[in-house]
Amino acid sequence: MSFISKLQTALVVAFILTTASAIRVSAQTKTATGNYPTGTILRADSTNDPKKVEAAKSSTASAANTALPDQTAEINVEKDSNVIREASAPRTTSEPRPEAGTAPRNPQAPDDDKWHFQVSPYFWLASLHGTAGVGNRTTQVEESFSDIFHTLNFALMGVLEARKGRIVVLTDLEYVSIEDDRATPGPLFSNATAKFKTFIFDPEVGYRVWNNPEKGAFLDVLGGVRVWHISTKLNFGAGILPAQQLEGSRNWVDGIAAVRGKAAISEKAFVTAKADLGGGGSKFTYQIFGGAGYNVTPKIALIGGYRILDVNYAKNNFIYNMNQRGPILGLGFKF
Repeated sequence: MSFISKLQTALVVAFILTTASAIRVSAQTKTATGNYPTGTILRADSTNDPKKVEAAKSSTASAANTALPDQTAEINVEKDSNVIREASAPRTTSEPRPEAGTAPRNPQAPDDDKWHFQVSPYFWLASLHGTAGVGNRTTQVEESFSDIFHTLNFALMGVLEARKGRIVVLTDLEYVSIEDDRATPGPLFSNATAKFKTFIFDPEVGYRVWNNPEKGAFLDVLGGVRVWHISTKLNFGAGILPAQQLEGSRNWVDGIAAVRGKAAISEKAFVTAKADLGGGGSKFTYQIFGGAGYNVTPKIALIGGYRILDVNYAKNNFIYNMNQRGPILGLGFKF
């Protein structure tokens, strides 16, 4: 027998075996689904009559060919149903969701242990009201801001703030030189001119007792000193008494305690306030500031408000009992 004949025979045998195996698998599948009784297939497989075997195989094959499309259709329908159910079902995520009523976590900023600085130059549109005196002569001062603006010789004002964590260092510096030519001289003189040079240096150290970065809010408690240098020069025009010129200066230090706070009212706007009181060198001093600001950029802010600074000093033939009050405008630069 040639090689080609052997190969053809082998292929025929392999085809017959494969067909028989497929018929058995199909028959078992149909039996499991209840379409065909098991006994029929067993009788077909167990008979010794070749004709019956061929008939059984033919009937089984035709039954399998008839039923397979229906079964395939059922499987496809089930798959389509599963796909539709999976598509319509809401997707879930493995990320944990915060419980209702639980505030989001607010970890401390990683750079909070670094020093943060802010420089805020400002201009105080303050009026001046009170009594000034040197020796046995005093004069009443009533100057509005418009009056002071025309008699202002020089002004330098600014705040420097440094913070690291909850430690706060705050310094306020003010130097003003003004001249009041409408001071009240009393009945003994025809006129009076008062010149004041005021230097106030206010270093404070504090602790941030409450901090809520999410709301842009904090509360600081501070303590420090207020260093004063007041120079007064009084010129009295001749009246009942001849003209006189008196001048003097004093330096003193007041201890102060203060609170300061800030809260954001929108993404860029905020309100801020500060109050302090003290004494020691003077009889009493206090300060109140309240205002609002707007963050133009993360590093620059506009600040405006109203400030009152009061002091009552009367020692060693020198009187400076003054109240300064008025609107204040400034810029804050962070770095």
